[in-house]
Amino acid sequence: MRLKRFFCVVLVCMLFVGLVGMPVGATELEDTTSENAVLNFMVSRATGSFNMTIPAKTKLSATTSFPLAAGETVTIKASYSPFSASVDFGLIAPNREYYYFNVTDGSIDKTIQVPESGDYTLQIRNNADVEVEVAGFVNY
Repeated sequence: MRLKRFFCVVLVCMLFVGLVGMPVGATELEDTTSENAVLNFMVSRATGSFNMTIPAKTKLSATTSFPLAAGETVTIKASYSPFSASVDFGLIAPNREYYYFNVTDGSIDKTIQVPESGDYTLQIRNNADVEVEVAGFVNY
């Protein structure tokens, strides 16, 4: 009986030493709430400036395009001279359709909501019989 008790005490001691000596660690989990997703989306917005001369009865397109998801918006703010010229400001969609605003007073501050996802390109079309100087910003 004494021998049995001795073995039980030894086993309990081994168990205790094994549990106390076990390594433990903690880690912090990253928060992946929708608030972070919205913040990341807002950071990805950008603004580009342009300054160009457009000959009479021609159109110029930006050299780079930008990706947009369906329903996103693009704001175009610009002025041009001569003020009396008729100028179209818009975007060329992935399907090559041209979404634009016609302006005849020398300035634009308009927002376009895109109907489909894809790469869009800014295009400005001079409808006048004279050369037009255009400067502005596009926010997407």
